[in-house]
Amino acid sequence: MKKLLLHLLVFALLLPTSAHAQPAVSLEDLLSEAEAVLLDAKTAELHIIFPRKMSRAEDNIREAKGQMGKAGSDAIVRLNLESALESIETAQGQAEQVRTKLKTVLDARRAAQAAGAGDSNLPTWQKAERALNDMAAKLESGDESQLGGLQEPLAQQFWAARREAMRDGLLAESKNDISNAEKSGADQLFPTLMARARQAMSRAEAQLAQENIEECRLSAAEASRIARHAKGQSDFTARAKTARAPEEALLLPYDDFLLAMAKVWGDSISFDAGGDSAVMSARVMLDARLKRDEIVRDSLADVLRVSHESMERALTEMQTSLADQQNRMAECEQRILDIQAERDLAVTRLRRQELTAQRAQLAQTAFDPGDAVVYQTMDGNIVIHLYGLKFASGQATVDKNGKAVIRKAAEAIAVFPDVNVVVEGHTDDEGSEDSNQELSERRAAAVGAALEMELKSKAKIETVGKGEISPIATNETARGRALNRRIDLVLTLK
Repeated sequence: MKKLLLHLLVFALLLPTSAHAQPAVSLEDLLSEAEAVLLDAKTAELHIIFPRKMSRAEDNIREAKGQMGKAGSDAIVRLNLESALESIETAQGQAEQVRTKLKTVLDARRAAQAAGAGDSNLPTWQKAERALNDMAAKLESGDESQLGGLQEPLAQQFWAARREAMRDGLLAESKNDISNAEKSGADQLFPTLMARARQAMSRAEAQLAQENIEECRLSAAEASRIARHAKGQSDFTARAKTARAPEEALLLPYDDFLLAMAKVWGDSISFDAGGDSAVMSARVMLDARLKRDEIVRDSLADVLRVSHESMERALTEMQTSLADQQNRMAECEQRILDIQAERDLAVTRLRRQELTAQRAQLAQTAFDPGDAVVYQTMDGNIVIHLYGLKFASGQATVDKNGKAVIRKAAEAIAVFPDVNVVVEGHTDDEGSEDSNQELSERRAAAVGAALEMELKSKAKIETVGKGEISPIATNETARGRALNRRIDLVLTLK
């Protein structure tokens, strides 16, 4: 303790006293750092190859945690934590070199650990761990005199621990099943089954020794299956003995089974001479059935081949038919979806048409009688015939009355949200076709300009002259020609 206090005094005297000295790291942060570094070091196996340094570092951290919070212990705590960090840092700096020297041993140790030797805490593993600790401690102190001679035997100890761990992992269940069968009395009741189980277990152990892992698994599984079979039969025998009629409980299920099998074969079995005779009869039936089957197979080999080919063709046809049916079903399902979509679209269109018709009726109310006719076309568009819009002969100027009609047209158009407007100019057939075309274009342009000024919405307006090509009445009468001299507003609903 005196020596430690002397070190602390020297440490305190060497601390910087300048007003500009950096503040020390808090003890809590230093402890957290030391514990994190220690954990990383263990993950890197430094406690394996540097047992003394790592043990010293753990002692320092443990001592620091024990002194934390005690009066006047800050310097001791700090010294312990910094000593721990220094030990770990030194180990980290030398780690790669030591790992290279112990590579054979460390590789074998990792293999054993991966097989579960460390978790099982096997004696072979414990012995190898102690030997590795001693070897690492000597290396840590600079003694490499026995490194070459001891490294290979130590590696073999770890490999042996790996084999033991694998044996426990692969064969433990099978050993347990055999043990349970033994406890149930299977050795006395079913010795043949138990002999088979032990033979399978012996094969598994031999295969494990040869590193034939997959074959070992299969043999171990076979040993378990046979052992469980023997135990099950032993348990069945024990249950039968507790019945009111033990012999009947033991034998009757097998008798019933033999009778059922004989019935399947179209024959019968007599138990007049006892169960062994019935079993013999069943064997004779089975042999006869097998022989008949063999004769049939031999004599009908070609038939079977043809039948097989026919079955393959039938299967192919069935698969093709199934695929066709699935395709047709998919087509039907798609058709149903299409019909549903068409129905939904038709309903939507109908509702839209009904709404448009209602709006057309509302738009008609914007006009005085005789000024215009509003109607819906088959394609869903709205046409407004502006009969109240009159032009002087050969003129395209919109007069005061015409502007009033256009103002009402703007109100009617406002009933329909989001539309494009086409202003169509029409004439009768008086005059030349070219002059009528030019006149209809000018009138459409004049109405379009006036309509654009009246519309509150930003509807797109397009003007087009139709001339005399689209009459709605005969040009043979004055009334018919008057009807043909018109402006139509075509509203395209979006």
